[in-house]
Amino acid sequence: MKGHWFWGCLFDLIRDRSGFLIEGHAQLGDVFFARALVRDLLCVRDPAVVNAINVTYWADFYKPDYIKAMWKPFLGNGLVPNDGESWKRQHKLIMPGFHKKRVDAYAPTMVDFTERMLDRWNEGDCKDMRVELNALALEVVACTLFDIDIGTEDSKTIREAIGEVSEILVADADKMIPRPDWWPTAENRRKKRAITKIEEIIRRVHEDRLTSQEDRGDLFSHMVFVEDEQGCMSDKQLRDEAMTLIFAGHETTAHALTWTWYLLAKNPNKVAKMREELDRVLGGCRPEVDDLPNLPYLEMVVKESLRLLPSVWAYARQAQRDLVIEGYEIKKGQTVTISHIAMGRNPKYYDHPEEFRPERWTREFERSLPRGAYTPFAGGPRVCLGKQFAMMEMRMILATLLQHVEPNVPEGFEPDFVTELSMHPGKRGMPATVRFRKTAPA
Repeated sequence: MKGHWFWGCLFDLIRDRSGFLIEGHAQLGDVFFARALVRDLLCVRDPAVVNAINVTYWADFYKPDYIKAMWKPFLGNGLVPNDGESWKRQHKLIMPGFHKKRVDAYAPTMVDFTERMLDRWNEGDCKDMRVELNALALEVVACTLFDIDIGTEDSKTIREAIGEVSEILVADADKMIPRPDWWPTAENRRKKRAITKIEEIIRRVHEDRLTSQEDRGDLFSHMVFVEDEQGCMSDKQLRDEAMTLIFAGHETTAHALTWTWYLLAKNPNKVAKMREELDRVLGGCRPEVDDLPNLPYLEMVVKESLRLLPSVWAYARQAQRDLVIEGYEIKKGQTVTISHIAMGRNPKYYDHPEEFRPERWTREFERSLPRGAYTPFAGGPRVCLGKQFAMMEMRMILATLLQHVEPNVPEGFEPDFVTELSMHPGKRGMPATVRFRKTAPA
């Protein structure tokens, strides 16, 4: 993609990151090159190339250096920014904590907290669903992954701190000459204060586990006590992984739910179809994990939302050696941006890609998709460890919500699409009016 002779496409990218990728692929095809000042980018939505990067050559691609530098003050060397042998060890230690039996046991908690949120609502209340769903997802993460019932004050502290960190880190990533973390700018001071607030909460939980020496069945307990031939995780690694869990375990899911709420509000016919299935299968009862296989349309709604408006709108990899993939030369050090949001709009694989059509997600359709065409959780060995957790959480929360309330946004409202660490609707949020379902089953 051509840009300015000096700064290339830098300002186009900063102005609208997701739009730059969507439009770039629509105009230039499934693979195109762009330059942002001194940074050469390879933008990809070709399924064969995506699959090769995620699966065939996964060990030859690391997280880009500039992204690691961006993440370092926040997530340290946690699983998200980690690579190489260090990543392999951490992955092996943490993976048993996401065993299906352990994750399935969290389902009642997800429903409990959703019902608790509904109990706080009154007919006609004006709510920002981004705020409500972020608070809910944070409560779920705190209880299931850390075994704490997070208080209102702690919840607000973490939400506001992550918002501060997200905004500043993305602004830093847009700078071609990184701002040193030690530089005493107002942004660095804000960032450090925000991170310190979250660290204090993690430290409290860690000290409690060490004092009690009790594995409470939550993921953090597993991480505190798990050992391999090198011993236990260090305090620094526990801190980094806990920060990663708090961020990745709540913000991306909360924003995915926010976009699903928006899409359902705009498509009442899909809500009706979803309700018919929920009423028939659940009969007014609370959803349980064993009900999920009998709720295929619910899963279709989630998959379609993750295709059309994914909270994880893109991810990047950096080549560790020269490679030729599907005829494209990728040089050592080259940054590859895999755009899931642009991939989901590829008319080669998705008819009427701009439309919200959950019905497309039949088994036959999924089998027809080439590998690499749908990667909301990345893929291969680096696939998100929390994929099963997130998919279950979204379905349990939506099943509970849809039994009781009507998804809505103000007439004529269109949200902003802010692409920071995850895509969210920005400061205007996702406004809604509480409308309890008049015909809710008893």
